[in-house]
Amino acid sequence: MTQQSGFNPNEHLLKLKSSQGEKDYLPVQFRLVWFRTECPQGTIDTEELEYDTDRPVEAEISVYNQEKRKAEKVVKKAKGYARYRAIVTDGKGGRATGTKSENAANFADYGEKAETGSIGRALAALGYGTQFAPELDEEHRIVDTPVSNTESSHTHPGGQQDATASRTSDALSTRVKALSARAREVGIDDNVKWASMLRYLDIGKIKGEAEIALIEAYLTQEAEKREKTTF
Repeated sequence: MTQQSGFNPNEHLLKLKSSQGEKDYLPVQFRLVWFRTECPQGTIDTEELEYDTDRPVEAEISVYNQEKRKAEKVVKKAKGYARYRAIVTDGKGGRATGTKSENAANFADYGEKAETGSIGRALAALGYGTQFAPELDEEHRIVDTPVSNTESSHTHPGGQQDATASRTSDALSTRVKALSARAREVGIDDNVKWASMLRYLDIGKIKGEAEIALIEAYLTQEAEKREKTTF
């Protein structure tokens, strides 16, 4: 893919860790910027293939154990499943399709996550971020912040789920505090800079592991930049 437009995807890459080592990842919002810059006549259409708010689902997630001071795997159960298809055309004869599913056990805003994921896959299939899209390998579970930044609210019918949500919220708060401490080490030491970082990463609200992973990757990248400038 040529870069005649001047958009340089390398300036927006994040480093994500995997069992195979670190891999470059280009968030969907920057794939969109790249695509819109080079293909102003291009189109993106999404289709809701399935959206079932009553479908029982479960997923293995990480929950921070404050006593043991480490993350542990637990099985979370919830209701809600969505699957979306995105069709992208570049206005030059190119066309690609991407499909993505998500569920409420992984994300409260599973519908938006599925739609965003389908767009990201279609863009990568068309060549915008193919080499920076480890989510195309099923080993990786990467879900971007919804590009629409629309928040969804979901109620939990059972008290047990409410209690689980409360514990998850406490664990999330602990993780965010740790991230805040790391951010101060790289110069993000006030609310304005913190908010600027979230806008750059297109994170409207830190809701779970997906947002935390993006922030951690960004902070690691910033720390490496600071180390290089000290020599």
